[in-house]
Amino acid sequence: MKEHIFLPKPIFPRHSCFPDFIGGYSDFPEHAVNREYATTENNLDRYYNLHLVLDGKGYLQTESMTYELTKGQGFLYGPGLRQTYYSDDRDPWNIRWVHFFGTHLEELLDGKGLDEPWLFQLSDSAPVESLMEKLLELGRSYEVDDEYASASTLYELLTRIQTTAAQLNVSVNQAADKIRAAANYIRAHCSEPFTLEQAAAIAGFSPHYFSRRFNKTFGMSFSEFLMEARILQAKRLLASTSLSIKLIALETGFSQTSYFSKCFKSLEGMTPIQFREIHKV
Repeated sequence: MKEHIFLPKPIFPRHSCFPDFIGGYSDFPEHAVNREYATTENNLDRYYNLHLVLDGKGYLQTESMTYELTKGQGFLYGPGLRQTYYSDDRDPWNIRWVHFFGTHLEELLDGKGLDEPWLFQLSDSAPVESLMEKLLELGRSYEVDDEYASASTLYELLTRIQTTAAQLNVSVNQAADKIRAAANYIRAHCSEPFTLEQAAAIAGFSPHYFSRRFNKTFGMSFSEFLMEARILQAKRLLASTSLSIKLIALETGFSQTSYFSKCFKSLEGMTPIQFREIHKV
């Protein structure tokens, strides 16, 4: 059995969650997925990917571990994560999945699947299996008014998993370390053109998630951190060299001297020239 069902975009744009792609495999030992970071396949750079094993077994692989998954277990990938999972060739899994999107999903799912895949075990998988089947039934004969039932069924599915599932993999929660590593790289290369998207890619997160975690870690936005790093470098050059203000501006990532002076005064309360006068050796 191989079933792929794609749902149309909802008319109401602000559902908490809505299914985009649902389906299932059984008796298909060739099932294997290996997606790179930020893949655009099936919009998974922006959407979540949830799988539930109904029978048989398969495997999910991370950078450091391979997990065996059997009946009543499943996994959730957040947007943009690398994804590697596959069926056992001798006892192929019977699996159902839903790719979904929505508003404020990070809060609804309590951040699960964002830093790393979330692997879970259901104490009673029957209600969740029933909801997955209901989603498939809706998708098979989808009509416009089924939008609301699809959204509510997925919401019940996600909240039921949230409240009844136990985590299988021990979360290493490396997000903070990745954010700090990205921050160190930004500080070391602050004179270069830098975008939020580039910084997020260094950490391996989506720009939205990176921005939120960065602010939480450092108490300032990415742009504020980058500006601070550039001004710190400018202060060192002003105090220890005789380079012109124009050259210092260029050396610290500013294309215009006037903008450099404006930013410097905003952060330091004085102009670059005044700062140099105070710190003359």
